[in-house]
Amino acid sequence: MFYDFHVNEDLKLVKEAKRLGYGGLALFNHGKKPFSDEIINWNSLKKEYSIKLYKGVLIRARNPEDMKQKIKKHRKKADVVMIEGGDQKINRAACEDRRVDILSKPYFNRRDCGINHVIAKKAALNEVAIELNLKHLTKTSSYLHYKVLSYFREIIKLKKKFNFPLIVTSSAESIYDLHTPQDLIALCKCFGMNQEEAANALSETPMNIIERSKIRDKIIVDGVKSLD
Repeated sequence: MFYDFHVNEDLKLVKEAKRLGYGGLALFNHGKKPFSDEIINWNSLKKEYSIKLYKGVLIRARNPEDMKQKIKKHRKKADVVMIEGGDQKINRAACEDRRVDILSKPYFNRRDCGINHVIAKKAALNEVAIELNLKHLTKTSSYLHYKVLSYFREIIKLKKKFNFPLIVTSSAESIYDLHTPQDLIALCKCFGMNQEEAANALSETPMNIIERSKIRDKIIVDGVKSLD
C-alpha cells in the first residue's frame, strides 16, 4: 500500500489519489480553510472514498522555542506533524524532538542540503523522517532542478549511512501534481534510490509514522509504554 503524506486538503485530490492507486493520504491545510470535524465527518469521508486519510499540520517556526510551542499546541490534534525546515537550528531541533514526524525541505534557502552528520544521527535516533518533496524538483526552473537534485542525492547518501527514515511526497495542490506511485518510484531512481528504497519511502515510512502516532499517548518515557 502506497501513501502520499503531503497533499492539500481538497476532495478532488482525494478522489484522484484513490484512482491513481494510493491507499492513504496525509492532508494539510495549504492556506485554505481546513477540513473540520464540525463540517466534514472524517469517518464518512474515508468510507466514501475507501482510502485512509490522516490529518496533517505543517509548522512554520521562527526559532526552536517557537517550534516547540507550536508542536505542543497541535500534536494531539494531528496524525502527522511536519516541520518546515531550512534554518539549521530548526532542522536540528526538529530532528531532536520525537514529537515531530517529518522534517520538510531542510535545504530551503540554503546552499547545502540542510542535513549534516549530527542532524542525520538525531533523525535516526528519534525516527524523524526527512522529506523528499518531488514538487520542488518538478515545479522549479532548470537551475533550481540541478540544486534540488544535488540536495536529494546528498540526503540519500546520508540516509544510506545513518539510516534515518526517508519519505517521498508530492505536496500536491492540484490533480496535475499527483502521479502514480510507480511513476514516483521511477523518478526516485534518477537521484540515487533503488526500487526497494523508493517503495519504502512511499509505504513503510508513512505506515511507521501512523503506528507511532497511535501509541504516542501510551509512551511514558522513551522505551516504556503504558499497558492501558
